[in-house]
Amino acid sequence: MIDHQPRVEQIFVVENSRSGTTLMGLILGLNSEVFTFEELHFFEQLWSEEHRASYLTQAEAEQLAARLLSIQHSDVLRPGDPSDFSEEAKAIISQFPEQKLTSGDVFKVFLGYKAGKNGKKIPCEQTPRNVLYIAEILELYPESRIINMVRDPRDVLLSQKYKWRIKFLGAKNIPYREAFRSWCNYHPFTISKLWNASINAAEKFANHPR
Repeated sequence: MIDHQPRVEQIFVVENSRSGTTLMGLILGLNSEVFTFEELHFFEQLWSEEHRASYLTQAEAEQLAARLLSIQHSDVLRPGDPSDFSEEAKAIISQFPEQKLTSGDVFKVFLGYKAGKNGKKIPCEQTPRNVLYIAEILELYPESRIINMVRDPRDVLLSQKYKWRIKFLGAKNIPYREAFRSWCNYHPFTISKLWNASINAAEKFANHPR
């Protein structure tokens, strides 16, 4: 029998924060072929539309790979020192000695490298705010699939309201400043507007096959 299933090279789980992206990532990661990453925040922090087609020097590509490694191995809230991963980053980029890479290329290479190193084939990235970059993801990674999580906004509000408590319920990796920031930033009107913006961003692609 011929397998007509389309190839999947990456999975992106997106939507508003507190909508279940982490849980979905954990579930997908139970699959023998899927490796779920930490929230890497690549598109909002390490990538720009202005330079999407710009080629990186080898040093720049290595720096970006090291930055991604430091986030993956520590935490976006407590990022490690990228220099601690310089040798591994060089090993990643050295696989493409004659090929010019953009930042988007380095991200793809990094995802594939870490998934393979963990014995998996398909990387799964679960940064919620990638919902604002669906168009870019679809264009840059034509073999990717996007899972958009939608949660009742009332549940999102309740989850956001008490998010600061996670620090004191066992999540010791969360800095006190982050717990304080979560407490200060909560407002039902603001959270509702953010939820609505995420829904509208994803709705544009509701009929997209990927």
